[in-house]
Amino acid sequence: MKFEASKEEIGWTETHQACYIELSGILLKAIEYIAFRVVNKACRIILEFTMSSYRPYRLLTQCPRCLKHKSTPIRRYISTVIANPPIPPDAAYARLPTRRLISLHGQDAHRFLQGLVASNIPPPPNLNGHYSVFLNAGGRVLYDVFIYPATHSKEYRDTVLQGTDEPGLLIEVDADQVEKLASHLKKFKLRAKVQIKVMEDEEWGVWAAWPMESERPDGRYDIHCMDDRAPDMGYRLIRPRKQPPEGDNEVTSEQYDLRRIMMGVAEGQKEIVRDSALPQESNIDYMGGIDFRKGCYVGQELTIRTHHRGVVRKRILPVRIYDSTEETRALDELDYDPSAKLTLPPRGANISRVRDTDDKKGRSTGRWLGGVGTVGLALCRLDNMTYEGPLMDGYLWNSDHQFKVAWEPEEGRAGGEVKVKAFVPEWHRERAEAQNLPRNGQR
Repeated sequence: MKFEASKEEIGWTETHQACYIELSGILLKAIEYIAFRVVNKACRIILEFTMSSYRPYRLLTQCPRCLKHKSTPIRRYISTVIANPPIPPDAAYARLPTRRLISLHGQDAHRFLQGLVASNIPPPPNLNGHYSVFLNAGGRVLYDVFIYPATHSKEYRDTVLQGTDEPGLLIEVDADQVEKLASHLKKFKLRAKVQIKVMEDEEWGVWAAWPMESERPDGRYDIHCMDDRAPDMGYRLIRPRKQPPEGDNEVTSEQYDLRRIMMGVAEGQKEIVRDSALPQESNIDYMGGIDFRKGCYVGQELTIRTHHRGVVRKRILPVRIYDSTEETRALDELDYDPSAKLTLPPRGANISRVRDTDDKKGRSTGRWLGGVGTVGLALCRLDNMTYEGPLMDGYLWNSDHQFKVAWEPEEGRAGGEVKVKAFVPEWHRERAEAQNLPRNGQR
């Protein structure tokens, strides 16, 4: 039996109807708000765990007591272990996404660039590229670059010069600094007949190649140069993005970086710090980026004075990192262990000596610049960390001394400590003797 009653019979009035509608609206808004908060929280959790797959992140958790008293939240640092790159093969090539190009063309291109870089710019018809550096007025490094003559390349003439025969150069620079270098060049342009253009990343690419035997790529590639920064570095190629070098042995840019670091070659402004690094401290004199017989250029005064005084107290050296519990005294050569799982220090972290309890001084002996796996580059005080110091007697250096990098926890990164040991590449000694460059305060 079904019972039905009318609104009049149960006393339902317009006031009840208005209250019913209002309560229904409030209930719907509450449900919508709760659903929004739940979905938003779920999206944030998914995003955090997705981002943690390629970089460390900080997960914040708060207990009810913290929420009540608004005290500092508990911080849990979660770091991911990135697989170390394998050892690069003896013959391979790699595309370098960390490098970009600037085109410089016009009647005054060579003369314009001659007054800005520390190396000599040969006039046309020179076809050989070379390594160089831009300095500021105080003699500090702004940009480390490769400079390539490009007018002889048909592809360059067709795409950049629009079929003309104007002198043209390509400047290879750190990708993060390409716009800053272009602005730096434009400041000095004045009335010079030169055009400055940043090349799009999709137009031209920079490649590094190293063969098993020392062979020049002449005749096979239009725009190239030998990479003479260190022995057996190979050569650089400038190619349209869709035309990789010949061969099928392509490796990753991380493997190129590993090979470069093992040789002790710094590259880019993450390792050669802009407006801070000195050219001699960055080994640019050893790597052929400075012509000491050249005339005036920006930053020449301090560079030449340092060269003639013959005292360089710090240099960038390859280093091996170890767990803080390992001994480093008995290690005689730089080696790379792709299976090791060590946390790399943050860039710029100080290096100091592992002190005894009765040792009071805690002077910094270097600065960590970056690395791959178990090897890296560091700006090292030669007197402390090697026997190659400028004081000649080397009284500060001791083979029993050990060094460490320790860093404090910060947002998104846990603190830690590793030991480091610096190694002086043999080619440093060979270049210093061959070019009559200062080493140990002598010539």
